[in-house]
Amino acid sequence: MPQLALVGDGILANGAHTKGAPDSAGVLRQLLPAWTVSLLAGEGSTISDVESQLVKLPAQVDLAVLSVGGNDAMRHVDLLQLPAASSGETLDALIAMADGFAGMYERVVKNVRDRVPRLVLCTMYEPPLVGKNTANRARVLLTMLNDGVFRAAYRRGLDVLELRAICTDAADFTQQISPSATGAAKIARAIAAIAAGSDGKRITVIAG
Repeated sequence: MPQLALVGDGILANGAHTKGAPDSAGVLRQLLPAWTVSLLAGEGSTISDVESQLVKLPAQVDLAVLSVGGNDAMRHVDLLQLPAASSGETLDALIAMADGFAGMYERVVKNVRDRVPRLVLCTMYEPPLVGKNTANRARVLLTMLNDGVFRAAYRRGLDVLELRAICTDAADFTQQISPSATGAAKIARAIAAIAAGSDGKRITVIAG
């Protein structure tokens, strides 16, 4: 049986938020009965946690999906609220944050890619955060971090699952930042389409 591994954070490990409905891994097992689906991802995981997840990686994985970085991004949300002497000062802080993230992300992508024949990366979606201008300001930060995802994909010729185009409705989220049952099912269907080699509209193919 072909093997699919889900690696990373709670965007993929979303069972705690689906309220009894199937999580993404469960939906994938329904949609891909011929596949073995291994859920290695964990809620709250950061880039530094992926290495310990890979210890559990099955010996022969045909496809791995990596979603990580959102929890790392949360550590930098305060940058969008700090007073600054100038817009240049704010931009410098954001650029330093994005460059640091890109370096860590590039290393974790290499680490996973070295272990699997095919790897698909996920962008970080844009959750409907509560608070005046909070979601809009977070979008600035996430856009800069997602640029690092695309650059890592480009360097290695990897596909990218654009979650910003998949989880687009308020009903796709719960507790502001977690996938609801609806969002989890959307993510699973997009991954299943990749495994089946169809629905290329949901995949950004990066040619090396």
